[in-house]
Amino acid sequence: MRDEIEQARAVWQRGREVVAVGRSRSAGGLLLRALVPRTALALLRKRGGDGVRRRARDVAALFADIEGCTRLCEDLPARDMEGVIESYFSAYLDAVRSVGGEVTEIMGDGLLALFEGPGLGENVRAAFDAAVEIQAQTRTLNRRRRARGPITVNIGLNAGRALVGLTCLRGRSGERCVYGARGPVTNVAARLCELARGGQILTTRAVADLLPTGPRVRGLGPQSLRNVGRPVEVVEVLPGRALRPGASALPGVDRGR
Repeated sequence: MRDEIEQARAVWQRGREVVAVGRSRSAGGLLLRALVPRTALALLRKRGGDGVRRRARDVAALFADIEGCTRLCEDLPARDMEGVIESYFSAYLDAVRSVGGEVTEIMGDGLLALFEGPGLGENVRAAFDAAVEIQAQTRTLNRRRRARGPITVNIGLNAGRALVGLTCLRGRSGERCVYGARGPVTNVAARLCELARGGQILTTRAVADLLPTGPRVRGLGPQSLRNVGRPVEVVEVLPGRALRPGASALPGVDRGR
C-alpha cells in the first residue's frame, strides 16, 4: 500500500512539472506543446497532477489510414513518402482541430483523433465533420500530385464511453507518458477503418443514429470485425456536406429501417 501511495505522489508531482513546462515560453515549453496533444495539456492545467489519471468519458474516435501504404513505400523513396505523410496529415490535423478534436496518435500510415466535447452527440457530429473535411482535403492534395497518382484514405468512426487520459510507463530507464483512450470505442473504430476500402467512411448504425439529422448512409449489414466478439451493424457514410451548427444534412438514403 505504501508503494502505491508513493507512486501516486510521484505521478501527481510529474503532472505539476509538465504543467509548469507547458505554460512556459521556453524552448522546452514550445516543444512540449508541439509534442503533447492540446487536450492532454488542458486536462493537466485544469486538474494539476490529478489530470494524469484516466477517467471514463463519452468520446468519438476517428481512425484514418492511407490505403496501400506498403506498396507506396516500395514505389517511393523514403523521403518522398515521409513528405506525403507530412503534407496530408498536416491537413488532417487542421480538419480535426477545426471542429474541436485532437490527433492523439500517429501510427506509421494512420492516425487516431479523439473528440471530447461535453456531449456524445456533439462529439459524433464533430467527428463526422472532420471525416468529411479529411476526404475533401485529400481530394485537394491529390489534384496537386496528379502525375504521381492519388492517395486514398479510409476512415472508421465510433463513439461511446472510454477511459481517457495519460498512461505513464515508469521503468529503470525513466518514464514515458502517452495520452489516449482505451476500450471498445477505439478498437471498433480501428477495425472499421481496416474494413474500409477505396476512401470509404465507415461507422456503426448506432453511431449514425446519434446524428440529429442523419447524413446519407448505405447499410452494409452485420460485419465480423477482427478481434471483436460480435458482428457489428456497419454503415457507409456517403459523400455529402458537413453537419455544421444550424446546417441541414442531406436526406437519408437506405437507412435500413
